[in-house]
Amino acid sequence: MRVIILGIGNLLRSDDGVGLHVIEMLRNEHLGDNVHLIEGLSNLDILEALKGYEKIIIVDAMLSSGKPGTIYQLSLEDFKEKQTVHSFSTHLNMDFHTMLEFGKKLFPEKTPEDIIIIAVEAEDITTISDKCTPKVEQAIPKAVDIIKGLLQPV
Repeated sequence: MRVIILGIGNLLRSDDGVGLHVIEMLRNEHLGDNVHLIEGLSNLDILEALKGYEKIIIVDAMLSSGKPGTIYQLSLEDFKEKQTVHSFSTHLNMDFHTMLEFGKKLFPEKTPEDIIIIAVEAEDITTISDKCTPKVEQAIPKAVDIIKGLLQPV
């Protein structure tokens, strides 16, 4: 099974970079030749990158009422209710869920059905720093373990 893991965020805005830090840590793991790691894409570039994969795992920061460092595993359906920091594109006037649904209609044979979002509750996404806050930093290896578990055959 071809899998793409997409880390989204801004490495210079503290917890906003959590998706990129997770990808960086995953690069040190032996995930197999069918697992591809990508970071930093947005908008329609994401749709192009996802074509041809059977499973997508998206990693991003989330701002909700949860405790910083909390990790959420969301399906695309869950994503209608909870949004991550980068789930809305002001350029396209389209949320991430709508964009993925749009991709399924545009490229039905090339857009995977199996889409999982790993979201980490952020504490601070405005401070200019390449470091996450301590609670989010502690969540990064846990998110990596969750993702590795998702890659195991059922």
